[in-house]
Amino acid sequence: MIGTLLLSAVLLPLSLTVRVQGQSSSSVPPGAQRVTMLALQLSASCSGDIAVHSVTVTHGGMGAIRDISSVYAMSGGRRISRGRALSSRDGSVMLTFRPALTVPACGSRDIAVMADFSTDAAAAGEHRISLLTSGDIDAGEATVTLTGTANVPLRTTAGAEQGSVTVEFLPLLQRISYGDRRTVARLRLTSEGAYDQAMDAITLTNDGSACDGDLQHLTLETSRGQILARLASLQGHLAPFVLATPFALERGQVFLLTVRADVRAGRRRTIGFTLEEPGDLISHRAQVRR
Repeated sequence: MIGTLLLSAVLLPLSLTVRVQGQSSSSVPPGAQRVTMLALQLSASCSGDIAVHSVTVTHGGMGAIRDISSVYAMSGGRRISRGRALSSRDGSVMLTFRPALTVPACGSRDIAVMADFSTDAAAAGEHRISLLTSGDIDAGEATVTLTGTANVPLRTTAGAEQGSVTVEFLPLLQRISYGDRRTVARLRLTSEGAYDQAMDAITLTNDGSACDGDLQHLTLETSRGQILARLASLQGHLAPFVLATPFALERGQVFLLTVRADVRAGRRRTIGFTLEEPGDLISHRAQVRR
């Protein structure tokens, strides 16, 4: 009897339910980043874990496609796909997850499809990002059921452009070597536009081979040695710094930041940090005291 039950469990087909979670419509300013366009809950049957490889989403609404500069997916506070532009032909884009997103058996995972709006997005543009059919979700051999498709929010561009922060990576002053508090990245931040900015978070990506515990006790510091954020170690190849207090930059102001870390990697491990996507730096319009 036990053997029969085990065999039946093995033979049960994998199934994945994708539910579009309801959100309120809202307005966003030109240049807004990491705007949640679509919230999804993925739930797996109890037959086994399901690997989700990609989702294909499509733009709708009366706004121009070019108003959105990039679309990408996030889960658990981390970006899980590269940012990609919407197709000018049909407004669609495939967001590929590398590695695949695993939904555990009898469990669920949440995905948010985010958008960065261009700084010259037209006023009163209306934008939706939707999943049109269950076939837009690549979950391998699993059967996909899509529900709640009417819950897609509308984002309307309104207001003045809010400014931005540009990032330039500077050459290191000396070669990275094994040891404590080594300088692994140098950044120049510039506040652009008509308004002061405050940086809330920045996620750096190591394009080299070093990952996880190869870099430990990372700090993001100003040129005066003020520590803005700390990390215990790399998370894969990512260094997601979240600032306890937003870092203020007056419009037109330039700041130099340094990333230091305890380097525990051997010589074959390489280190070279970049800002992989513009949306990996999160800032907002602020009023800086003068």
